Amino acid sequence: MVEILKAIPKTIWKIWFLLYMIGSTLFFYPFLLLTIVILKNYDFTYRIYRLWAWSICIAIGIIPTVKGLENLPQSGPYILVANHSSELDIILPYTKIKQHFAFLAKEELKKAPLFNINFKGMNVTVNRRSMLSGKHSMRECVEKLHLDINLLIFPEGTRSPIAPRMNRFKSGPFALAIETETIIIPIVFEDNYKRLGGGKGFFFSKASPGLSRMTILPAVHPSVVNKDQESLRDLVRKKMEEALVLKS
Repeated sequence: MVEILKAIPKTIWKIWFLLYMIGSTLFFYPFLLLTIVILKNYDFTYRIYRLWAWSICIAIGIIPTVKGLENLPQSGPYILVANHSSELDIILPYTKIKQHFAFLAKEELKKAPLFNINFKGMNVTVNRRSMLSGKHSMRECVEKLHLDINLLIFPEGTRSPIAPRMNRFKSGPFALAIETETIIIPIVFEDNYKRLGGGKGFFFSKASPGLSRMTILPAVHPSVVNKDQESLRDLVRKKMEEALVLKS
């Protein structure tokens, strides 16, 4: 009974988050339809994303902060890799990173009503259970990089239920970096799992407004590990783990 009473404020906050997401999705849909499908102007679409992300943070009481912006190159392309523990991991980067990037996201989002418009050329999806889909997605990612469009990829593949600890990293982002000789820039989200966590169900998982910190770490070039995929993956993971421990 005590746990249920404690969960009430969190539940109300989560319901408000869901209602705002639905309402804002409906509001921004015509603008995204115009810029993504009709005009195919992805740079302008990115500005809409940034406005959308800021509106969400303001509405639900999230305060985004960032350290390490100087670690972002003035021009791309580059591959951002980040830990993944919350829905806020998709929102927070837009508030602080002004340079256009595309997400690599799970294929299920491509089937979501209204929200699926974001994947009509703007972002990339992958079916994690299909090797063929994985290869197709990697080709799309290579094309994005060749167009000087940066990428943001969650190497864990899915949200970690044990945050701030991370799940095992998949090899895709690191194979992509080696193939295209593109630098990797690690990002750590330090508070998102506290603000809007997962793993315990809708009613009992962590949830609260407050500070949401993001740290951008120095770039890692594939050449520092002689373009060895596993070594690159392990090096990037180690840097992210060290940053998460220092910030916790």
